[in-house]
Amino acid sequence: MAKLSNKQYWDSLYKQKSTSVGPTKQKKSIDELLISTCFRNYADYLLWEHIYPRFLCDKKGAKVVEIGSAPGSELVRLHKVFGLDPYGIEYSESGAALNRSIFIRNVIDPTNVINADFLAGEIDKQFESYFDIVISRGFIEHFDDPKRVIAKHINLLKTGGLLIISIPNLRGFNYIMQYLFQHSALKIHNIDIMKKNEFAKLFDDERLSTRYCEYYGTLNFNLYAAKKKTFGWLILIPFKIIQLLLNAMFRVLLRKRGAESKIFSPYLIYIGVKK
Repeated sequence: MAKLSNKQYWDSLYKQKSTSVGPTKQKKSIDELLISTCFRNYADYLLWEHIYPRFLCDKKGAKVVEIGSAPGSELVRLHKVFGLDPYGIEYSESGAALNRSIFIRNVIDPTNVINADFLAGEIDKQFESYFDIVISRGFIEHFDDPKRVIAKHINLLKTGGLLIISIPNLRGFNYIMQYLFQHSALKIHNIDIMKKNEFAKLFDDERLSTRYCEYYGTLNFNLYAAKKKTFGWLILIPFKIIQLLLNAMFRVLLRKRGAESKIFSPYLIYIGVKK
């Protein structure tokens, strides 16, 4: 099973994020600052207000682990919103350090962050059937054989536990935009699995009972990135401002219905229960 990205890439990424967070104060993203407003990212609104509550509202106290957990802010949010007991598995040393620092700031046990290679056998042995919920976001698409990676997720789940896996949709309009602004990033993503039918095939019917498998979100310019202070980065700035207006418009016109499509939706998500 080949990784489409390497450890040095993630170490460098999280070292940069650690610097931006700083030693004493956590820097908030635009979405975090706008979380209670109508300008909040529309995909985030759908996920946290309409998809997650259907499956997580009765899970208070459940042990949740995120695979590839850095920086850890998603786990903190799951803890605060749904009362989950958060754990993280992160193989980048700088990513694990960042995750622990964010846990400390939010009064969560930093030893719940496990700095290890998720694909190594030690994780399977130590945490087999241990967690109530296993989550990964933007993780499995970095492998050439994501089905085997998903099997590792399932091994950590208790019987009756919940599996939640989401990936970006870098096909259709999103592929064109990503190619224009940072085409090198496409090389570390498995584009083939970013179709709903292909994505659904990754999940073993013998081990899982599917509860939800869909595109979500409508259009999200925040999905694309470019190196800072480049021409592409400057071009993206007005698109990201336009996104704020689109978020408000989608909230008013679409509400919780969304307008999901294989061409424009920024994400796919799978939710299932271990048999």
